[in-house]
Amino acid sequence: MSCLLYCIFSRQAPLHPTPVLGVGGQPVFLVTQGSLRAAVSGTSPTLVSNLSGLKAYGRVVACIHQHHTVIPVRYGCVLPDESQVAWLLENHRREYEALLTELSGCVEMGLRVKVDPEQSEPGEMQEPERPPVTPSSPELSGAAYLLARRAHYAALDQETQVVQNLAATCLAHFTGLFIKSKIEGPLPQLPLLSLYFLVPANRVESFRQAFLGLRLPPEANMLLSGPWPPYNFVGHGSAPGSVQSTLHPAVGG
Repeated sequence: MSCLLYCIFSRQAPLHPTPVLGVGGQPVFLVTQGSLRAAVSGTSPTLVSNLSGLKAYGRVVACIHQHHTVIPVRYGCVLPDESQVAWLLENHRREYEALLTELSGCVEMGLRVKVDPEQSEPGEMQEPERPPVTPSSPELSGAAYLLARRAHYAALDQETQVVQNLAATCLAHFTGLFIKSKIEGPLPQLPLLSLYFLVPANRVESFRQAFLGLRLPPEANMLLSGPWPPYNFVGHGSAPGSVQSTLHPAVGG
């Protein structure tokens, strides 16, 4: 029977029941090898990715994460049978043990900042005035083109600096409340700056209180989410990665 892998955690921790069903309504069971356990369910060899499956996957990982430090596995990791799951745990045992030690007692908090590229900071560089262009003056046309390109790249550089300043402000504001951080975006088609923080569970409330005091420019809308399993703080090598963070509903102001 093919196995869908959800997460990996330590065998040493007290075992708690997992009452939720997995993807496709399949029961979740555990495969144990050495010092590690993996939560799996039966599945077809060709798993179809859809929203209901992603949500079911997230529920299983969140349920186990309530009681254990977990390594979330990339959604859709299907192995041929239980013996292959056991082989994975044994073959990468040291790597998984080290990662579990690093993640121990921690959760993930997420901060999204909507970046409006049309907004600018005081004192920004203005686009240079272009010389008049007429069909009979190719030299002026060339000069106008070069000036326009120069202004274009200057604007891009300024937007990059604005985003970097926002990220630096956020990181500095939460100093002492997180262990690691990760920054993504923004993209041209998605003007969101995403920051992820690995936070000790006993500092979550302090992190939330600090968020309430975070002051960014008025045009930078903020959204706080978490706590979640540490999806964005697992490796992309033999630890089979993290599920998309869009699984997590966002809360905050």
